[in-house]
Amino acid sequence: MKWTATIEKIGKKAVDSKDGMVILFGEGANDDLKDVSVVQKFDTKTSVSGFVFKKGDTITVDGQTYVANYVGPMVESNMKALGHATLFFNRPVPKTPLANAIYFDPDVDQAMPNFRVDDDIVYEHI
Repeated sequence: MKWTATIEKIGKKAVDSKDGMVILFGEGANDDLKDVSVVQKFDTKTSVSGFVFKKGDTITVDGQTYVANYVGPMVESNMKALGHATLFFNRPVPKTPLANAIYFDPDVDQAMPNFRVDDDIVYEHI
């Protein structure tokens, strides 16, 4: 199953390539959240209300596909309600991972993706 979201806005502090962290929120985010988030709008063809995402599932951004190494227990419910998750690229899963986070396998050869307005984020549940 696939879900596609289009990037609507990128806040000034949304993408931290040094930390490898990106915060995603849906269109309902307030102005403070929009400043630190990539705002996404899910395609209505596949309702986000049925969103499922587990370890081993993938996200494709900027033509690059990333495999989830850890998916926090709050990710599915936060995506359905708020379009929210925090993505960590090229970082190992910490001893105490965030409940709303998706950690991707560290791969020094795979750079963090570029996030651009009007590009898609494709979530695929394998």
